[in-house]
Amino acid sequence: MHFIRKHRKISIIVLLILIIFLGVGLVFSRYVLNLVNNYILETKGFYFNSTVLNVNDKGYSISNWNGVDSYTLTIDLNNRKSESRYTKADINYNIYANCPNTVTCVLSKTESVLYENDHTDSYQLIVTPVSPFGSGDEVTINTYVESTSPYKKRLSATYKIGVEKSKFSYEIVDAPYEKYLKLNLTNAITYYEVETAFGSYSVGDVIKIEDYATLTPAEQANCYSAIVTLTFDPTVVFLDMTDDDYLHRLSTNYQEQTINGFNYVKKFSFKVNATSTSTIMFYKNDITANYTYPIVNNSSIIQVDVNTVS
Repeated sequence: MHFIRKHRKISIIVLLILIIFLGVGLVFSRYVLNLVNNYILETKGFYFNSTVLNVNDKGYSISNWNGVDSYTLTIDLNNRKSESRYTKADINYNIYANCPNTVTCVLSKTESVLYENDHTDSYQLIVTPVSPFGSGDEVTINTYVESTSPYKKRLSATYKIGVEKSKFSYEIVDAPYEKYLKLNLTNAITYYEVETAFGSYSVGDVIKIEDYATLTPAEQANCYSAIVTLTFDPTVVFLDMTDDDYLHRLSTNYQEQTINGFNYVKKFSFKVNATSTSTIMFYKNDITANYTYPIVNNSSIIQVDVNTVS
């Protein structure tokens, strides 16, 4: 005690270091314990897994939300170690979600059974903002499952869902052995802006959807709600040349790449109407790949640049 009083600052520093090491030790111990428990369960032939959930939690950072519409997370589960090794029993499990009060969370189900012969199951977590999120805003969501029989096991994931471009979002829907992937674009903006003056309209004027619908095609060409530019490697994915957005592409930002004497599109821009969705199909060079974004992959195989109205 006399030493502590005499060397107060040193004692405090040593105490803080001990606390830090203790905290790190507890986290690491928990991590190792979860791995050991999982190994023990697998020796008993119990496999309860997911490509997105993990026994030690798994973190995701998503920035493609528009901050207005609901965001749906799809969580898969399986009972396999390999094609020939799987749990020889039905697995009963419960489903949970933890969400802050800035959003409402709805689970497609709160309990389920992963049947022995089905091998896979899934559920959805639908996240809806209480009020619109702006660019740069984000929310942290946690979801987990707990098996109740034949053994207990917990899998979880934490998602940071953010808004990079307010009121505009995109996703890639894909799966292994699919010949093509789908790029889905959603524009939740409810109006247009004049970029080239015409008639009684000046640059920067806002036009409502109902007024935009009364304009001629030539007049509509002077307005925009969102302009999207797609950039991709045609040796990895190549565009469906019959796509309507491509056929109505803008003359700017267009690029091609020559491969084995043939020209392939690698970049193009187009307009997306207000309050609309658009789906563009890309064929995959490697059908075994899975380019799903954002859940499976942290980055998109297709670069999506968006310019929206102010």
